[in-house]
Amino acid sequence: MALEICTLDTPALLLVFAGGKHDPQILLETITAKYPSIRIVGASAAGIITGEDSAYSGLEIGMVAFCGDKVAPEVYFANTLALGDLEGGRELGRMVRQDHPSEAAVLLLYDSVRSVEPRQLHFAGTSIQGLQSELGLNASITGGGVLTDLDLTGGWMVLDGAVRRHVAAALVFPPSVTTESVVLHACRPISAFMTITQIDGAEIFTLDGRRALDVIEERLEAPLISEAGHPNHIMTLGLKLGGQWEDAGPEDYINRLILTANRETGSVTLFEPDFFEGALVQLMQNDPEMMLNTPRTQVETATSPRCDSVTPFLRLYIDCAGRASIMSGTEVKEADVVRGALRDDVPFLGFYSGVEIASLQGISRPLDWTGVLMTLLVNAR
Repeated sequence: MALEICTLDTPALLLVFAGGKHDPQILLETITAKYPSIRIVGASAAGIITGEDSAYSGLEIGMVAFCGDKVAPEVYFANTLALGDLEGGRELGRMVRQDHPSEAAVLLLYDSVRSVEPRQLHFAGTSIQGLQSELGLNASITGGGVLTDLDLTGGWMVLDGAVRRHVAAALVFPPSVTTESVVLHACRPISAFMTITQIDGAEIFTLDGRRALDVIEERLEAPLISEAGHPNHIMTLGLKLGGQWEDAGPEDYINRLILTANRETGSVTLFEPDFFEGALVQLMQNDPEMMLNTPRTQVETATSPRCDSVTPFLRLYIDCAGRASIMSGTEVKEADVVRGALRDDVPFLGFYSGVEIASLQGISRPLDWTGVLMTLLVNAR
């Protein structure tokens, strides 16, 4: 499944996504044998989405070939996430800032999984804060966390001729390239506002002064987690942007997936540690109908013919792994709806991610349970 955006025989850079059943070292050696002098950026993916199909068997491979300096990104990476996501983001930001203006378009990819036992993640939001501390709050950052499978078993990247883990990479595009992103939401509130009254990082202990797990299970009228601590229901907590009583749509919420819970302490753990004591949150539920209907309008609009001087040359779809039909329980693949809504023949490739990163209300943030359609455009002048 290779997509070339020019006709040159020797690309400047190959961006490769591969299912978790592939041995990354063999993958690297195989591609290097074919393209011995080409820079390769590889990443594990819980599944691959192309213009023809989407699948998550773990055996898929998707590839984009960037040809020529006008569109090919420069690549920077920090392999220090194991020591701290914030400092890893700062290190990456310092490298980018030395060579590029703050408005440069950045594709950020990072290893999502810190450990499996106990289940811990690298936090996108903390790494983004590190990047923004160097590049500015309004830096153009889009991307996602990479996974080997839908069970969050692991993640890896191929950078600078080696397989690496606990790493974040910034693909920084030249000034001629800009990006546009459409964020597809699919969560709606199913509770009144609740106040976070005790939190430590990503772990919420109490809501409205009571054990968080008890409060959530009362609203669900069912156990949230199994005896092993795994969620029986895919649920998120939503933080509404703007005033509490202002009208809001799905795009006005920052949602955080509930990763796990602890029956003994009554706490719930989120995908990101950016909620805070005193925050008003609502229990959010995935709405399959919204997930399938939203792309039909938003993707069609985003891919309508243009009349300006920029030309789309690639679309990347960064899709939450939870939106895959096997996870969300829909008979229709959400990715099929997205593909069907595309209105042009611009090269297209997608992958299933752990966390999606895109601008929401003008600031790049980590997102949960979204699909991010990123369009890369080159100035034709």
